[in-house]
Amino acid sequence: MPAKGQGLNSIPVRFGLLSLGLGGAATMSVALLCPTAVGAGAIVLLGAGAALVSAGITYLAARKLTAQIEAIRRSTVALASGDFNAALDVDCKCELGDLADNFKIMADRLATNVMRMNVLAYTDPLTRLPNRSVIFHALDTIVLNPNAAADVLFIDLDGFKRINDSHGHEVGDLALAEVGCRIAGALGRKVGTLSDGMSPLGESCDIAPGDALLGRVAGDEFVAILPDIPDGPDAVAVAGDILAALAEPITVNGLSIQVGCSIGIVRHPDYGGSAESLINLADQAMYEAKASGRNRIVRVDEALDGIWRDRRVIEGDLEQAVARGDIHLAFQPRFHTDGLRLSMVEALARWTHPERGPIPPGIFIPIAERLGLMGELGAQVLEHSVRKCRAWLDQGLRIGVSVNVSPTEFDDPTLLDRIAETLDRYDVEPDLLEVEITESMAMGDAETVQDQMRALSDLGVKIAIDDFGTGYSNFARLTCLPYTTIKLDRSLISEVTKDPRGVRMLEAIAVAARMNGQTTVAEGIETQQQFDLLRPAGFDEVQGFHFSRPLSADKVAALVRACPGSRGRLNVA
Repeated sequence: MPAKGQGLNSIPVRFGLLSLGLGGAATMSVALLCPTAVGAGAIVLLGAGAALVSAGITYLAARKLTAQIEAIRRSTVALASGDFNAALDVDCKCELGDLADNFKIMADRLATNVMRMNVLAYTDPLTRLPNRSVIFHALDTIVLNPNAAADVLFIDLDGFKRINDSHGHEVGDLALAEVGCRIAGALGRKVGTLSDGMSPLGESCDIAPGDALLGRVAGDEFVAILPDIPDGPDAVAVAGDILAALAEPITVNGLSIQVGCSIGIVRHPDYGGSAESLINLADQAMYEAKASGRNRIVRVDEALDGIWRDRRVIEGDLEQAVARGDIHLAFQPRFHTDGLRLSMVEALARWTHPERGPIPPGIFIPIAERLGLMGELGAQVLEHSVRKCRAWLDQGLRIGVSVNVSPTEFDDPTLLDRIAETLDRYDVEPDLLEVEITESMAMGDAETVQDQMRALSDLGVKIAIDDFGTGYSNFARLTCLPYTTIKLDRSLISEVTKDPRGVRMLEAIAVAARMNGQTTVAEGIETQQQFDLLRPAGFDEVQGFHFSRPLSADKVAALVRACPGSRGRLNVA
């Protein structure tokens, strides 16, 4: 079957044959009306010639007409393929010319709408910079190009949440827009003149960027891509320019706002085999910059990459250890200041790696938080702690246990039911369990925190506010919360030895807590000097290496039995 527009399907051919047929029919009709043979033959010849001429003229006229139609068809095909710039060359005063004009209007409107949609899809409306999608696509094109090289800068503002909290999100948004302009300026550009990694219609380009590309990938996070081009700037030098640009205060609505940043840098193809890995490595380098003091630059190198690979191994091993229940407990005793009798113990998670040996909590707890393991880990600590309480009770020893609860656990609506079920299963009285939350957690969402603490208090569980003195507590809020214990952070205790005048402040805290019926605990006491200085402050309990390091459950039982006058039972005040 002939293709459309070819052979007998061609409009000019059809019109030509139609004209030829009509001319031939007219000639035959005239010939039949003429009786003389000579006259009829002449008429046939003349008619045939006229029919051929008419068919040819009709064919040419139809061909010119279809040429205009073909131009419109080509433009339609181009439009369907996304080429909105294809020329529509139709110059005709007939109906086709009008059709072509209207087609141009339709194509222009469609191009405008497509551009508008792409701008909305790929541009951050606040800073007018490309968004996360464009950055990742640009990195994909770099990774897929074997000859492409580039530096990726991950830029995160330092303390930006404070700006939103102090001045509101409107001021924060205006500050972010100015930050985008300043980073662009450090790259030697303006926001409107930077490469946006997009086609004229606002679509992501499939060609690796040939110039600096800057985008906003999250709330206060920006990513700059610096392709390796002749005479291109050094990435560390550019990062330094960005730090300097953001060191100057930003004025928003008459407010002077100080904004700094931390920057992580990774280079492709030295590291990262995908867009995601490049971003992750640059992000990790940025966090190293924050951890080392903020407002700094950290570039990924072999040593740092090795540390991270080792950390990833530890992460995998920790996941398996938690899944297998390999986390065990040690118990840090707390003592009554008067007589140093054991009051209760604090359950501390411990992990012994099969090859590396004991891993300090300061290392594996943050990893567990980052991996989202705190819920499962906390559940295991609660289970083991209550079980030990039951074991001690069976030995005739009434020893209370304090367990730390992470923000993830505290926000879990099933926490209360889980605690109640565990206490009931082991037949342990609720007042033998104390739940420790940090000061910052206590100062969280007022209604949620208050409801959760009241539910725990109604259950009969004690509640301690840990790390007190490290945040910015609202004492009016604290008086509304049903906690039973305040544990002063060790940082306050260490300061006492440097400036004994601090004892008066600690004494005021102890007096205020006692008036509210709460127990005060000074933790982190490591020397006799600290204990002697703190004793006049009037704390109810003390805790620290000076009195005892964390013990096993058996050693805790032995310590209780060794208390003078205990008679095998802990006399809890």
